[in-house]
Amino acid sequence: MAAENEIIHRPLTHPEAVRLHQELKTTPNILGYTIHELKKLSDVFIVEVGGEFAGACFSIDLAQGWTEIAALCVLSGFQGAGLGRRLFLAAWERTQKRQRHVYVLSRNTRVVEWMRERDMTVDEKLWRAPWAVHLYMPRYMASRYRFTESVRKRKEISACPPLMQGIKKFAED
Repeated sequence: MAAENEIIHRPLTHPEAVRLHQELKTTPNILGYTIHELKKLSDVFIVEVGGEFAGACFSIDLAQGWTEIAALCVLSGFQGAGLGRRLFLAAWERTQKRQRHVYVLSRNTRVVEWMRERDMTVDEKLWRAPWAVHLYMPRYMASRYRFTESVRKRKEISACPPLMQGIKKFAED
C-alpha cells in the first residue's frame, strides 16, 4: 500500500462510527459496539490512508488505574499493511505515558503476539483478570446489542482460537 497513512488521536466521526460498526459485525473476534457507543469514545486512535478512514483502536479506562485496549479494527480493504500493529502500539504507548496498567482481551493471534512482545502476562484463564476488569465486564456484556451479536456469531466464535488476556502492571523505571 503506497498511500500515505497517518495515525490520529481523536474521537470517531459519525460516518467513521457507522463504518467501524459495520466492520465489527463481520468479525467473530469482537462482539461489537453500537454506533452511539462508538461515537461516545474519547480515547481513540484512527488510521487514515490517503485521507480515507482505514481503521481504529480504542481504549477504555477502568477502575484502579487500569486501561483496556478494548478493540482494534483495520477495515478489510486496508489489512496486511501493518496498520493494526501501528494502532496497537499507539494505544500501548498512550497507556504507558499515562502510567496506566494495561489489559487486553483478544482471540486474534497477531494481537496475542504483540501482547507477548510487550511482556504482558498472557493466558486464557480469565478469572485471573484484574478486579477492575471483573467490575467492568458485566456492564459491557449486559448490552442487548452484544447479547444479540453473541447469539448471531456463536458458530463463528466456536471455530476461533480461545480468548487470551494480556495483563501488564505499569512499572516506573
